[in-house]
Parts: sequence; structure tokens; C-alpha cells
Amino acid sequence: MLRLEILKLDDKYLELKAKGETYTLFSPLVEYLSNDPDVEYVQFDVDHPLQENAYFKLKVKRGNPLEAIQRAVNAILSDLEELERGFFS
Repeated sequence: MLRLEILKLDDKYLELKAKGETYTLFSPLVEYLSNDPDVEYVQFDVDHPLQENAYFKLKVKRGNPLEAIQRAVNAILSDLEELERGFFS
């Protein structure tokens, strides 16, 4: 089960620890956030795959980090829906 622990959050920066997660969640999220012009930098790191702890850092130029994550998640979901329509229509 995924558990998020916010380590630091302010108006331009977010740092969190995700327990129960490795690369599956953060790889696409980082890729989509990297394409956002409002994002200054984004990264994640995994302790050891058997421990399943991922550390995520995001700094934005404009807006706030939670809004940037919401945009990225919406874009991912939209692309997945388009992929689904391609397979099943």
C-alpha cells in the first residue's frame, strides 16, 4: 500500500517520501513534469527496491507544486484514455 509523507512543502517546493513505491508511479510523473514550462526541476530516487521507499522533489517557477502535479496527472490520464480508445474502439 502506498503511503505519502510530505517532508517539506512551501509555495514553490515539494519534497515527499513515498512508502510502498519504487519506479512505477514516479517515472511517468517525472517525465510529464519535466515537460511543464512552469517546473524548474523534478527528480526522484529510490532507496533500494526491496525497501520500496521513493523520494520525490519538485520545484516550480510559477504556480505551486501541487498544481503542477495535478496538471501532470491529468495529462497522464488523458494519454492513457487515448491509448485505451486506440485499443478498444
